[in-house]
Amino acid sequence: MLKRKLTLASVFFTFFIDNLCWAIVFPIFAPYFLDPENKLFTPDVAIGERTTLLGLFLMAFSLGQFFGAPLLGEYADRRGRKKGLAVSIFYAFFGLALSAVAMQMGTLWLLFVSRFITGAFASNIPICLASIADLSPDEKTKTKLFGYLSLFAGLAFVAGAFAGGRLSDSTVHPFFTPFLPLWLAAGLTLCNLFFVWFGFRETAEVDPSVQYNFWEGFQNIGQALKTERIKRIYAIYFLFVFAWTLLFQFTPVLVVERFSFTNSGIGNLAIFMGIFWALSSGYLNKCLQKRFSDFFVLEICLIAFTVLCVLIAVPAPLWMMLTFLGGGVLIAGLAWPLCTGVISNLAPRQIQGKILGISQSMQSLAMSIAPVIGGLAYRKSASPPFLIAGGALFIACIIYFLAVKQPRKP
Repeated sequence: MLKRKLTLASVFFTFFIDNLCWAIVFPIFAPYFLDPENKLFTPDVAIGERTTLLGLFLMAFSLGQFFGAPLLGEYADRRGRKKGLAVSIFYAFFGLALSAVAMQMGTLWLLFVSRFITGAFASNIPICLASIADLSPDEKTKTKLFGYLSLFAGLAFVAGAFAGGRLSDSTVHPFFTPFLPLWLAAGLTLCNLFFVWFGFRETAEVDPSVQYNFWEGFQNIGQALKTERIKRIYAIYFLFVFAWTLLFQFTPVLVVERFSFTNSGIGNLAIFMGIFWALSSGYLNKCLQKRFSDFFVLEICLIAFTVLCVLIAVPAPLWMMLTFLGGGVLIAGLAWPLCTGVISNLAPRQIQGKILGISQSMQSLAMSIAPVIGGLAYRKSASPPFLIAGGALFIACIIYFLAVKQPRKP
């Protein structure tokens, strides 16, 4: 019992630190790329070119996840979940430290490489999810623990965004710089490595015969399209993550453009979003799970999220935009554990790691494509990325109501 609790604590702590390090850079990169005085660009580089490069840069992290997640999952199957987590955490530390060095040097290509490395080795979410599935005696417990993971993600987002916003804003203190939060994230990741090494116990049998396949991310997508029972849920999940990524990645661009937010302001906005996410995935998810089916809540989430993304795109006062944004985050915090739980529950227990690996590939592909499309769409206004997000969710609604939703029994 004690070993199980320590292992669960290690998984939750890893998930918390991973999301904290992801959130700590949230207030940094949009203002940094748009700042005419940064070292990466000459002052004559137009705003459209900067946002396009920002989109490509944001893609690098998710693209690293897309290729890295299957390899890490296979490594964990072959060498054990503990070693898989340890390797991913160590190289995530290396990638974060390299990102800090690249920003200090003002070297754009090295910054791209460092974020790709960080993404490739920060893609330990499937290992965390598989460990939770291993430790769950039934489907209800598993869905509940997935909800707790989402809650930890929200709390980490609040802490990371606050630290990133403050520590990167030189107007708060002259010592604070855009690369300082990256050094903090690297240090916390190193602490996480020690926690996992001494607290985590294996949750599944090791299979030394597992072979590595660099292209498995693409093969996973192909396999998902052939898995009849859950391929439509995969499609909905892909479109949901695509829309959420556009909202998440381009909200900083929107508030800088419309309301002249600083890094600290973006950090405060991220705290606002994190609170709504934690409230939704923790308390609200638990309450709704007792009264309604997962599919009913999911269909309400899809409809509401579609409308809210479109409303965010409409120019409005700050208080109104924050209302729509808070509602969108609330809905997204409900939908993520729902989609993950539904996919996991439709799969046999013996292939949980594979199914969740496919989910991670779908998620990483969506998160890779979304920033590029958003960056290209943002030329004169910040509205198009949010309208595209609404369109993707509208397609998800069509798929759900035409091909997924089951008629209610009389």
